[in-house]
Amino acid sequence: MTRKIPIISLKDFAAKAQKRKVYRSLVESVTTGVDLDLESVNIAEIKNHDIIISIPKTEWKASLENALNFYIEREEYEECSKIKNLMEKI
Repeated sequence: MTRKIPIISLKDFAAKAQKRKVYRSLVESVTTGVDLDLESVNIAEIKNHDIIISIPKTEWKASLENALNFYIEREEYEECSKIKNLMEKI
């Protein structure tokens, strides 16, 4: 089954109002990317603009570090653990 990526309005994306949704998608997509040995993953689509945000494999670790910092600030340590384990696989 194909995973659906979140669709975010440009206004919300620019305002960073959907960070949690984007980071959740990032972690899920990179997990799939690692499992399937993909070269890039899609993490979100910008509504009404036909833009898909993709992250190449070379940027996965740096992107996950940003997600890790986001979850540390919110004290969501279960997500932090999941991200650290994923980073070790890259």
